[in-house]
Amino acid sequence: MQMTRSGFLQLCMFILTILIGTQNSWATRCLEGSKSPTNFNINSATNITHTTSVGNIKVTNSNQAAGTILWQSPVYTTTFTCYDDYNTNNTEKAYLYLDDLGRNLAQAFKNTNLIVGIRYNGNEYPIDSTSTSSDTRIDTGLIAINTQTNTSTAQANCTLIGKQAYNFWGQATRRCSDPRTITINYSLYIKSRGTGNNFNSSAQTYQVFQLDGDSGRNANGNFQEKISNVAVTYIDCVTSLNTQNVDLGSYYTYQDVGPILRRTPFTINVTTTGKNCAAYPFAGKFTSTQAYDTDTITPSETGMKNVVGIKVYEAGSTQPIALDSTFDFGSSNGSTLTKNFEAGVFFLAKPSTAGQFSSTLNYEVYFK
Repeated sequence: MQMTRSGFLQLCMFILTILIGTQNSWATRCLEGSKSPTNFNINSATNITHTTSVGNIKVTNSNQAAGTILWQSPVYTTTFTCYDDYNTNNTEKAYLYLDDLGRNLAQAFKNTNLIVGIRYNGNEYPIDSTSTSSDTRIDTGLIAINTQTNTSTAQANCTLIGKQAYNFWGQATRRCSDPRTITINYSLYIKSRGTGNNFNSSAQTYQVFQLDGDSGRNANGNFQEKISNVAVTYIDCVTSLNTQNVDLGSYYTYQDVGPILRRTPFTINVTTTGKNCAAYPFAGKFTSTQAYDTDTITPSETGMKNVVGIKVYEAGSTQPIALDSTFDFGSSNGSTLTKNFEAGVFFLAKPSTAGQFSSTLNYEVYFK
């Protein structure tokens, strides 16, 4: 009888150890939105999943160099409140755990010429590890839950999320960390790997990351970002861009400030080579390091900078083309892509001196 009692006690202690160990494996549960003003049951809370539908990506001979951006999402800004749903009363930071536990995203793109990644806090994180032996995570630098040393406050934290327990005398026995509200900003991208097989378009949905705490992925769930509908069209076409100078003419210091003084026409001709060049329309984009505002560039010369302004229009249009935004560039005839523009010069301020001015406008052309 004594041996049986001893064995039973050892078994109970073993089970108790497992339960305690499992309970400490996770702590952080992050729910979208601000801190709840009223008590609620966190076990019944809904985990939010955000899915970005990528759509069609056109990959050409020109953009298959390693590191070339093929697609990027907008910057997403989301606010969460993180709670201690395992009543650990610990301090934990928030992390973005990349991919899912099975590494399905990395596996799907492993041998292809594409790679998916996330931008966070100015850094890029490609999702390329297929190892399941350890988790790859991004430190957000934000505190998700914070240890509360005041007993009554820590007990109230547990009550808030429906995690409080009471002993025989009705006394609260659990203490939970302070919840913290955090905001994360991130975007997603797909780049060219430079080598690899063509990706077979897929309607499948892939997990990009899960928001969680120090101790790993919470089994009760957390916010997840996913991508779906990655469709790729591979196009045989190479574009050759040309540099050209546009003479904008002469102007007089007595002319009015504000209105366009003259519009000078110019044409951009792009050479296209390949069997698919005429099959798809093109888009264009203007950029400049000499931007004055969203659709104006200004010269770099002293006395002319922020005095002379230049806007670019599609031929015949009254609406200037915004910098760093895409516009319709038309279609190639198979060997040449041609687009007509006009450069409008005006005075931002009254010129105090005479002299020459120049400005540089960069352009990009790619398939829509």
